[in-house]
Amino acid sequence: MKIFLVTKNPHKVREVSAVLDEFGIEVGHLPEEKYEPKEMDLRQVAEYNAKKFYEKFKKPVAVDDTGVFFRAYPEFPGNHPKLMFELIGYKGLLKLLEGEDREAEFRSVVGYCDEKGVKVFEGALKCVADTKAHDLDKDVLPYERILLVDGRSISQFSREEKNNISHRAAAFRKLGKWLTNHR
Repeated sequence: MKIFLVTKNPHKVREVSAVLDEFGIEVGHLPEEKYEPKEMDLRQVAEYNAKKFYEKFKKPVAVDDTGVFFRAYPEFPGNHPKLMFELIGYKGLLKLLEGEDREAEFRSVVGYCDEKGVKVFEGALKCVADTKAHDLDKDVLPYERILLVDGRSISQFSREEKNNISHRAAAFRKLGKWLTNHR
């Protein structure tokens, strides 16, 4: 079986391909920009885009949307982590967390659509925000430099280690299991 991942990010394609390979599912790439209005939550963005790109390409597609959520600020940075990072950077993010609960969570929602309709799968990764950014020279997502799992910044994990624990991998594994059992 082959599905198509809608993303502009080639790193994401490799990550998802490694996860779905566990289920014998091949991943093709559709380098398209998804629609992410601020009023939609992660689930709505994933569902909307899965339908949109299935209708456009008439191929089974998967689209994920990811957010970062600090316990101290339940909807922040929320489903627009890139925008928040671009606005206030590490200095602003870490300043906001001074003296606050530092627990955080990465969440990913995968929307999958084929001729039978849309299904949605969710994954989460519990983290703790550090007081500083790590590995500024590495090509990783900004939040991976400040969020810790088992005392290590996510930026310090190999791609294989990250795929064993990540929110995105968890959501795509749920998709892989579902496809294996229902298609």
